[in-house]
Amino acid sequence: MSVSAIGTAQYLAAEYGAQKAARRTAGKSFSGYMDNMVQKTQMPSGTFELHISNDIDGKVIGAGCGNDYSFTVYEPEDFDPDNPVYKMKVWDRDGNVTEQMADMSKVDSKNSDYLNMFAYSSYLTAMGMYPGAQSAFMGASAFQYGMDGLSYGSLFGRTNWMNVLQNAMQTQYSAGNLQGYMNYKGYYDTLSKINHPGWLL
Repeated sequence: MSVSAIGTAQYLAAEYGAQKAARRTAGKSFSGYMDNMVQKTQMPSGTFELHISNDIDGKVIGAGCGNDYSFTVYEPEDFDPDNPVYKMKVWDRDGNVTEQMADMSKVDSKNSDYLNMFAYSSYLTAMGMYPGAQSAFMGASAFQYGMDGLSYGSLFGRTNWMNVLQNAMQTQYSAGNLQGYMNYKGYYDTLSKINHPGWLL
């Protein structure tokens, strides 16, 4: 099972842990407690490092890992809400790292790769546009890829996430889980209202 599948709300283990740490240290600098953290996670393929934060890249917005990858999304120190750009780093099975910048105003939920959509969902959560966006995205991605289907290569393929969310909504509705349905519907409605290339909050 991948780490992203832990928990009924489909939270990433790292994100959930980060939220707990933030609650324990309310009123104090979150990044000060998480600097230079590297979590070693036991996966079926062996021990994998989940890079939480460091002194260079900025504040962690979200992170996750699977059998052959880990990734972290950072809010750089020079982050400008009027020009919202995050930094993303992805590690493969061998520890090779790829970096890219993600402009939140250019993410298209109908044609986005996993990493940019995760960053975008994290942004919507952080900005309070839809507090459950990150967890709703993680849950919907589990419907898309299955519990163990997401791999390093899957992180970069483009997907229509609106269709994925519709499928997740239908699955929850058919199962009689109205709370789950409403969670996905709230995220879907938020994306429908504000997401298109070039938008800004």
